Amino acid sequence: MDTPDAKRSLPQLKNDAYRRARGGSAFFLVVACARCGSELMLYQKDGPGRLQRCYLNRIFDPPELEELQRRCVGASPKEVPALRCRHCDTLIGVPTRHNDGRLAFRLINGTVTKSKI
Repeated sequence: MDTPDAKRSLPQLKNDAYRRARGGSAFFLVVACARCGSELMLYQKDGPGRLQRCYLNRIFDPPELEELQRRCVGASPKEVPALRCRHCDTLIGVPTRHNDGRLAFRLINGTVTKSKI
C-alpha cells in the first residue's frame, strides 16, 4: 500500500443496508500500526464514531485481508486468524462476530492509528 498522502485510485464505496443503517455516510481510512507505523489496511468506515471494530466485508486492501471476507463465509470467529502487524507482529485485533452476524476484528485500544482519505 502507498502512503496516505500519495495519490491512489480508490475503489467504489460499498452501498448496502449496513451503510444505510449508519446514516448513509461513509469514507475510507488508512489504518496503520501504532507501534511501527506500517499500513495495515484500507478500510471503509460507515457512519460517525470511533473505530472499534473492522468488519471483514469493509476491508479493501491488502489482498490477503480482503480475501478473508470470501474465505471465512460461515466460519466461526475461532477459525479466523487474529489481526497482527506484518512488520512488528503486534496483536492489533481479535476476531469476533458482531450482533448483526458479520465477522469483524475487535481492535485493541491504542494499537492503531488512522487517517481519512
